[in-house]
Formats: sequence, C-alpha cells, structure tokens
Amino acid sequence: MKNLVEWLIVMEDRASRIYEALATAFKEDSLFSEFMDQLAEDESMHFHFMNSALICLKKNPHIVSEIELNQQDTERIEQGLERIESGIKAKSLNKSLMLEFILNCEYSEWNEIFLYVINSLKTNCPHFKVIGPSIQNHHRIIEEFFREISDDADHIQRLKKLSPVWREKILVVDDAAPILDLLSSVLSRDAHIDTAHNGKEALKMASSQYYAVIISDIDMPEMNGIAFYEELKRRYEDVGKRFIFMSGAATDQMVETINSLHIPLLIKPFSLTDLRKAVYKTLSDVTL
Repeated sequence: MKNLVEWLIVMEDRASRIYEALATAFKEDSLFSEFMDQLAEDESMHFHFMNSALICLKKNPHIVSEIELNQQDTERIEQGLERIESGIKAKSLNKSLMLEFILNCEYSEWNEIFLYVINSLKTNCPHFKVIGPSIQNHHRIIEEFFREISDDADHIQRLKKLSPVWREKILVVDDAAPILDLLSSVLSRDAHIDTAHNGKEALKMASSQYYAVIISDIDMPEMNGIAFYEELKRRYEDVGKRFIFMSGAATDQMVETINSLHIPLLIKPFSLTDLRKAVYKTLSDVTL
C-alpha cells in the first residue's frame, strides 16, 4: 500500500503543477483559467490527502494492498500527463486538447486507484470517511464547467457515466408537489433526495437524520420555511451553512432578513443552473 500512496503523491503533485501552468498559459480566457486554478487546488488537496495516508499507514502497518502497479501499468497511466507536459513546453496546446485531457484523467486507472486507497484506509483512519464528498465535489465542478462551455454532447455523457463517489442526502421542502418532483429528479444523480410538504414534516425528518443540504420554500402551511429554519437552528447551531431558501413571493423585508442570515435565496421562477450552483456551493462549503 505504501508504494501505491507514494506513487499517487507524485501524480497528484504533478497534476497540480500542470493545471497551474495551464491557468497561466490561458490567462487571457478568464473562465478557462479560473477553472484550471480550481483543478490545481483540487489536485493539491488530493496531494495532501495522500500525505495523510502515509501517516495513517505508519500507524497501521497491517494495512496492505491487494493490487500492485508494475512499470507497464505506471507508464500507461502517466502517458497523458507526459503529453500535456510536452505540449506546455512546446506551447502547442489548445482548449480542445485540454478538455480531452481532463476527461482522460477522470476516466484513468489513476483515479480508481486513488479511491481504492481512500476506501482501504477509512476503517482504521476515520478522517478518511469525510474525503468522499470532496472527491465528488471535484467531479461535480468539472461536469458543471463542461455544461457551460462544451458543445460536445459526448463529453457530458462520458462525465455522467462516472459513478458517484459519495451520495449526500438532500432534503427538499415545498407544499407544491410539482416542484418537489422536479427538484428530486434534477438533483438525484448527485444525492439521495428526501422530500417534505411543510416545515413541520421537514423538522421531524431533519431532527432524526443529517442532510448535507436543506432546500426549503418559505410560504407553506402548518409551519413556514422561516419557522422551520429557526426551530432546527435551536437544535443544530450550524444548520445555516446547509440551508437554501426558495420563495415566489419574497418581500424586501424577507430578502433583507435572509441576507442577514447569510443563507442563499432562490426567487421563483429560478433557473436549474442557479439551483445547481446554489446546491454545489453549499455542498462545497459543507464538505471541504
């Protein structure tokens, strides 16, 4: 296992440096450059995860790997990185090649081996249990970027076929059945979705299990969204970090109140893009 981890440390550091170089090379395209910077940060985080894995292995020498990489394996996996590094030096890269490189990395055995190490260590080193959401968020950021900039449907379909690393639980609360059905369908790939028809029902559910994100309408019978939030906050102080409000009739005073709570507010009708961005931002803040 130690040999795998040491190899992954080199690979993650190498990938981070590549993305940093690409961010600089394409700095005139701010959207693309910012995306490269984000990927560089992610790979740097993965680098630190693997350094933490070495510490875990020192404390648990009985953990052994059931697989090994020979020279042929590593050379095959590293070919993509070598081509990009050569392209950076020759200044012969374009954005199309970069997008293909990202997809190849996400589909490579390198990614699978990284997850294998994480899953092998989490029983003996519990802090590895919380790494799954971080990796899933990495996939999510990539998919959203491809949605925004790529006209190639095959790119999106390939990303969609990546198995979720971690499925968070999300609670959607609204008295309108159509919006519950829509949001459940839209978000179901990234999370397990539970629904409630009012704040009272939602409070019972959120008090008995943890939800990474709670999306609640404000105007509902029995218990409205604000009352639901306030009651839940009495029980869980940090719930504001996991909350998103929705409203089709938000007054200026209501908007001011929610802004003072530093909680996102989606004004109906809102776009699915805005919904995803709000959810992904909340998941990122909670899990990273």
